[in-house]
Amino acid sequence: MNDGNKQLKDYLKGLFTNFQPYNITDDDRKIIQKSHVNFIVQKLLRKKFRKQHLHPETIKEFTDKITNKLKENKPIHFTIPFGGYKHFWNTSYPEPDWAEVFTLKFLTDWVMPILVSYKPGVIIDFISEDIILPRMNNYPDDALEKYSQIFSSLLDIYKKSLPKNFIINFFRVGDKCNKKNFIQKVENLLPERWEKWTTYTSQQKDIELKRSRRSVMWKGKDDLTTLSQRDKDKRIIESRLIELAYYDVEADPEVLGDYLTGDNRIGICFSFGLSPDNATHWIALGSTYASVVDFWIGRGILEKTSNGFMPRIVSGGQYQKIKDSLQIYQLEFNCLPSKNYQIIEAISSEDWNNRF
Repeated sequence: MNDGNKQLKDYLKGLFTNFQPYNITDDDRKIIQKSHVNFIVQKLLRKKFRKQHLHPETIKEFTDKITNKLKENKPIHFTIPFGGYKHFWNTSYPEPDWAEVFTLKFLTDWVMPILVSYKPGVIIDFISEDIILPRMNNYPDDALEKYSQIFSSLLDIYKKSLPKNFIINFFRVGDKCNKKNFIQKVENLLPERWEKWTTYTSQQKDIELKRSRRSVMWKGKDDLTTLSQRDKDKRIIESRLIELAYYDVEADPEVLGDYLTGDNRIGICFSFGLSPDNATHWIALGSTYASVVDFWIGRGILEKTSNGFMPRIVSGGQYQKIKDSLQIYQLEFNCLPSKNYQIIEAISSEDWNNRF
């Protein structure tokens, strides 16, 4: 292996093992002594991790909930509901790839000051909402099972070298309920959703469908490729209405209830936070320092810089622009649970900047 390949492999190994503790400065100690709550809030709201201007309610929520956790001497508890699948545009489909690893490392960097300064530490729950994907976007059940299996295995490997006061959990909404009853409740809400849809303006409809247009898998659980254009348009609308109904059913006390934000838990989101759906102003984090694409949607690649490597998670559109400039590196990470970790693609900073 040449020096360049060794540097690359050492970098990737470091994502699982190189968890540098945050260095508490003298200024930090002064802030902690005056108000440990303020120190934690400041660190969690650092601009380099956020992808959205802070809403006053977000700051208040963080402050109140962290204050309560410190009074109880309990871990600060975050919840991250996410898709629980790999988008079909991606050649990584249906399994996770380096994007998932990059986001895990990014989140670890984010909470590191808390792990160092607050002994009870941090809990992060990843909550897969894949239960609705077969009905909403036509994803095959076996593809979702495969993603869940590999993601769970990846977390087990990643957690081995984490600080002891950092706990990462993973569960699926479908584990918390009767799946058949859940889907039926969603179906029961659709007539009302369709009726409301007729009252939307054209502009409102365009906003609602922005994500759904690229989300339906036309040849997935069922073959929808033969539908007429009119029926495809209707299916796209239905996808969005199912999503909205899903949120109502998920909040049923028999499913998640107030788990996402109750008991002083703090909800975290990624691109969802930039959408109108984020009505309660959850904090919107990046997926890496340089990316906003959700890890389950995008593909993890590396940008080769003069100082080493920068993780990026690219969308389908971005990938098409750069794919001819990507260099493919063969790897030997047999301990990792997917074929997607046996290669990685990289692009030079010059080529990246030329395209964006």
